[in-house]
Amino acid sequence: MKSDIIIIGGGASGMAAAICAARQGASVLILERMPRAGKKLLATGNGKCNYTNRWMNGECYHSQKPSVVKTILHRFDEKAVEDFFMELGILPKEKDGYVYPNSMQAASVLDALRFELERLHVTILTDTDVQNIKTKGKGFQVISERETFHCRRLILACGGKASEKLGSNGSGYGLAENLGHSVISVVPALTGLKAKERVYKALTGIRSEASVSLFIDGKMVDAHRGEVQLADYGISGIPVFQLSGQAAYGLLYGRKVVCMLDFFPDWTKEQLVQFLRDRKNHFQGRPGEVFETGLLNRKLIHECIKLAGGQGSRLPKMEYLAEICKHFPATIIESRGFAQAQVCAGGVDLAEIRPENCESLIHPGLYIIGELLDADGICGGYNLQWAWATGCLAGSAAGKECHASYRTD
Repeated sequence: MKSDIIIIGGGASGMAAAICAARQGASVLILERMPRAGKKLLATGNGKCNYTNRWMNGECYHSQKPSVVKTILHRFDEKAVEDFFMELGILPKEKDGYVYPNSMQAASVLDALRFELERLHVTILTDTDVQNIKTKGKGFQVISERETFHCRRLILACGGKASEKLGSNGSGYGLAENLGHSVISVVPALTGLKAKERVYKALTGIRSEASVSLFIDGKMVDAHRGEVQLADYGISGIPVFQLSGQAAYGLLYGRKVVCMLDFFPDWTKEQLVQFLRDRKNHFQGRPGEVFETGLLNRKLIHECIKLAGGQGSRLPKMEYLAEICKHFPATIIESRGFAQAQVCAGGVDLAEIRPENCESLIHPGLYIIGELLDADGICGGYNLQWAWATGCLAGSAAGKECHASYRTD
């Protein structure tokens, strides 16, 4: 079977690439390993599909080549993404910078993409697992378990290793490596972290506002604030997710990784010490539980008091209690892994692609997009922004190149 362009992977970036390529008049074939294209998209934003964010800068992404990330996102920014979806009929709904479809349903976004793919006569073959890729003349030979396909331009949009049940199994990294590309070590990102401390078993299910600081070999490398979820295995929640990729890299390289939770982020330690002393004096002679009530979740403040040296009705020194409340430790032993991760950190080295269109510098006519690349965003629509940006840039370029080659052939 022969097409102008083959796209391996029918996720967000692959569908965006297919639409932009087909709009240039190219014949496009998507090869999707799963029974249905776009399954992972339905799970994004808790089913609401936060598909971009109006607050965008370099701090929102991690990569070994941040300048390339910046160039790509400048060429196809959040406004371009909103315009792309408006053309498909998706009315944006903005909340604190986060952009959703007005329906607040991820299915609306997937349907809009699907309808456009149908209009443009893009062929999608599902249950098709690509085993190998070979260069052939000015094109490519794509080999699946059942059939061999041929194309002029090839786009790798296979996704990473996160959430395999939703579609991606990491096979794209091997395909890229077989074509000569370098892959920076891939680790889970946007996931929970497992802690050594046994106290978390007693705190399972508690949610609390906190600032979470990440220390690697004693040096603070990042911090985020928001609602933290305590679990029997350790810590979770958006602030933890934002740090998890960096924590996973620390563990990969054998570093000591510790998260410190500050349950009173608006107070200095000195202010908290004074407040706790005044509170202790105010409730002098009353049961210890009176002092505890209303400070934090009952179980959480009780464990803080125990860790600070309190026993029974005897309260600890307020300096020790303040220290624990502002530096509650989570010694990280591992992340929750790829199965529980929303995305991956690491991937194909961005130094090996053209920032203007994601074309390979090793094999002209090959494009690599989406999560396969070494760029991962924080929570808030940033990873989908990356998928749309790389997909649209690569698809448009590949489609134009096919059109140009017809004129010269």
